[in-house]
Amino acid sequence: MRGKSWCGVLVLAIACAGARRPPLQPANPLPARAPAVATAPIAAATAGDDAGTPPTDAAAKLQLSAATMPPPAPLAELLALPGSATTSLGGPSSGKLVGGIALPDSGPGFVHNHERPDAARFGSIELVQLIARAAERVAQQLPGSVLVVNDLGLEAGGPIAQHGSHQNGRDADILYYTLDQKRVPIPSVGVPLDPTGKGWDFKDLSIASDDQRVQLDAPRSWRFVQALLELAPESVQRIFMVEHVRSMLLAQADKVHAPKAVRERFADVTCQPEAPHDDHLHLRLFCTPQDMAAGCLDSPPVYPWRRDALKALGLSPMIASAYTKPEHDAAHKRITTPKQARAKAGRMDARVLQFLHEREVWLKRPHPGRAYCR
Repeated sequence: MRGKSWCGVLVLAIACAGARRPPLQPANPLPARAPAVATAPIAAATAGDDAGTPPTDAAAKLQLSAATMPPPAPLAELLALPGSATTSLGGPSSGKLVGGIALPDSGPGFVHNHERPDAARFGSIELVQLIARAAERVAQQLPGSVLVVNDLGLEAGGPIAQHGSHQNGRDADILYYTLDQKRVPIPSVGVPLDPTGKGWDFKDLSIASDDQRVQLDAPRSWRFVQALLELAPESVQRIFMVEHVRSMLLAQADKVHAPKAVRERFADVTCQPEAPHDDHLHLRLFCTPQDMAAGCLDSPPVYPWRRDALKALGLSPMIASAYTKPEHDAAHKRITTPKQARAKAGRMDARVLQFLHEREVWLKRPHPGRAYCR
């Protein structure tokens, strides 16, 4: 039996992928779910839900929901749906979703991570459509691109294991595009990236012989976020990512002479949150005016251009209130801590221990002092 995987001890349980190799060429437009691929076991157990239930109960709830949920609609049908197909209610950390849409197993340029719960692949129609369209644009312009998408949210929204937000259908975790040592594109398994853009896919934490070096694919990762901001410039509220990957993508934007407006918008909406997001980015969309009328609430910040856009429609920003203490405590119960994960990881080889030591440098949330990232 294989030992514990690196995902558990590295702790970004919200992003631990474990998908050793999704298909390199997603079929068009919506194939059946690909056969399972060999994976190392995920060490981090799902954290308790908002009621403080044990991890096994939370996992069971996800499995039950997945067993009863409807199959995803064909991608062409999803892309044709109007915004009224779904409704987001409340805020990202205290909301619900009406009519949640499942991200397909795969489509042109993307796959849903087979190792993530099927029950956690639902979002608003705006979110699902944007991810699919942006991934397709990258694949068209940079052939061989495969975006790996992790969790969105539950079909009806609400609290979700391993996440503090993702509750109203407007959040998605998306793995960075990656390369192998020969700079050949490989589907990402959610490897934390160091300040040089490199990382280790440790697979089995207890042995070094199966460790694989990977690195950020900056051209494809930049092209994806550029596509997001080109396709929905008024909709992207936040892209959470670790500070050093943000810097690398800005450098890539300069290298390819990206449009100034896109580069500046990316600089404004990106920020490293409390969890570093060194293995994935977290996309969040603003509420649509229609959903605002139903009670959808945004989170800070509210940019000047967002205020102007709402003002032109006769609207004002609607912001979710800060966590109450019970909500804050419930959110933390759903997330595995570094201490908990290390306790479950078991024996680790020297390279893993060295990487964890090095990672402490960027685990702490930086305070860059930018206008929208404090």
